[in-house]
Amino acid sequence: MNAPGRRREIDRREFLHGTVAGAAVLAMGEPRVLPFERQAEDAVIAQIAARHDATVKMLQEWIALPSIAAEDRNYPQGAEYMARLARDAGFQRVEVIPTRGKPGVFATLDSGAATGLGIYFMYDVKQFDPAEWTSPPLEARLVDKPGVGKVIVGRGATNTKGPQTAVLAALHAFKAAGRKLPVNLALVCEGEEEIGSPNFREIVFKPQVEAALRKCVGIIIPLGSQSLDGSVEINLGAKGICELELVATGDKWGRGPKHDVHSSLEAQLDSPVWHLVQALNTLVKADGHTPAVERFFDKVRPLTAEQRRILEAAIPRRNEAAVKKALGVEHWYNDESWHDSLVRLASQPTINIEGLVAGYTGPGGKTILPHRAAAKIDLPANSVVYTRAFFADGSSTSCSPGVFSNPATLMPLRSVPLGAFLVPFHLQ
Repeated sequence: MNAPGRRREIDRREFLHGTVAGAAVLAMGEPRVLPFERQAEDAVIAQIAARHDATVKMLQEWIALPSIAAEDRNYPQGAEYMARLARDAGFQRVEVIPTRGKPGVFATLDSGAATGLGIYFMYDVKQFDPAEWTSPPLEARLVDKPGVGKVIVGRGATNTKGPQTAVLAALHAFKAAGRKLPVNLALVCEGEEEIGSPNFREIVFKPQVEAALRKCVGIIIPLGSQSLDGSVEINLGAKGICELELVATGDKWGRGPKHDVHSSLEAQLDSPVWHLVQALNTLVKADGHTPAVERFFDKVRPLTAEQRRILEAAIPRRNEAAVKKALGVEHWYNDESWHDSLVRLASQPTINIEGLVAGYTGPGGKTILPHRAAAKIDLPANSVVYTRAFFADGSSTSCSPGVFSNPATLMPLRSVPLGAFLVPFHLQ
């Protein structure tokens, strides 16, 4: 921790990265850390099955209340609902923590154990367009999905109310079985993960929260990482990310139209759309994939020997065909082998276009020269990266500390200091 009086900076990924090794030990279930009698385990598992319908209902009701930070939707209701879920699951101390943005939730469960474990939750979800869904996203319907079975379809079912509900369901099962947990728990929950956790430090650096986390040997985040073949994953870290929006517009560029005009005028006017396309083209090499930004790879940390060992041990356990089917792809980049593509996934930063919008996108054509074009970009990376880029709108701000040492003119959507590296680790 920083010295008293200094401003302390933290985000979700740093929060998890700092204690992920201890969490991994817990996940592997070393008896000396988590002693738990088989009889007690059987009683808890029996309650999980007995409470299945109640658990499904709990998840469906939670999905029906979406908290969306970007839309300021369902605040403070989302935090209050999360606090209620924690109380119902057996946490003795539960409090809603105000921030400059959306409130967080802190809770502790003292089972009298010698070991403490931290748990990270997020109660917010991404935006959604009902027209893009096969069933209403807030109804959380049970649907028979070919090749998978019966599933819940709803916003947050996977990311991440479903996995978090599984944790809460386990706690309910312990209560119903009359058994104590083998660990004490400290729950930290935020409502702004989907916009980059801008106020997370205000939650974790509350004295009572920091004190509870200091007693934990590790921190885990529930995720629904399960392949179609039934294998599951434990992620030992995550890449950091910086999100940007690039805008080319006649209004601020000083060239091209300030409003849409007839397309025939393109002969005598600059095009903001082509200007943006050309700018995007400079970010990657001719293969359309490899980052071409100056010094982009300068400070990318190579995999350590231990990380490489874990990765090499995990790769043979992964099912390439199942992953391709789940992703809907037939080839890896540059027709690389399965092995090499996974090494690239764990070790290489990228420049990705999330969205690209300009002009008319309705049915048929419309003869216009658009005055505005926008691209949303993310830069997932596993180390500090450097970049210089030209942004046509001329705004000038910087990403969060540690991401860019010499920021160009940026229009950040959200930015997160870069954290741990991602490794697919399967338990059979």
